[in-house]
Amino acid sequence: PETAAIRILRYVTVHDAGTIINPMIAEGQIYGGALHGLGGALYEELQYDEDGQCLTATFMDYLVPTACEAPTIEIAHVVSPSPLTPLGSKGLGESSSMTVPAVVANAVSDALAPLGIRITELPITPSKLHAMIQKARKT
Repeated sequence: PETAAIRILRYVTVHDAGTIINPMIAEGQIYGGALHGLGGALYEELQYDEDGQCLTATFMDYLVPTACEAPTIEIAHVVSPSPLTPLGSKGLGESSSMTVPAVVANAVSDALAPLGIRITELPITPSKLHAMIQKARKT
C-alpha cells in the first residue's frame, strides 16, 4: 500500500570549513545541521488556530527527526583556509542545514514530475504528499 513516506536513499554533503581544527566536532556540526535541515523539509511545522494559539507546542505535535529517521550521511571536506581568521577556520553548522529543504523538495518534485506534482510548501509530510498524489491522479 502507498504511504507517501519519503525515504532518503543517499545523503552526501561536502563542506568547505577552511582549516578543520577538530574533525570530530566538525562532523557533529554537519550531522546536526543536516538533521535540522531534514526536519524543516519533512517534519517540523508550526500550526496555529484562528485565535493565534500554537497547536504544535509539544513534541507530540511538533515533529523532529530522531535517530530512527536519520539517514546515513556521507561527509566530505574541501579545505581552503580562510585568510580572515587566525587559524584559517570558517563557519560550519549553518551551511549544513540551509540547503537541505530545497534539495529534498526538488528531489521529490523530480520523482513525481510524471504526475505533474511540484513541491511548493514545506514540510513535505506523508499526508500532504498523499493528498497531492491522489489529486494528480484524478486530473
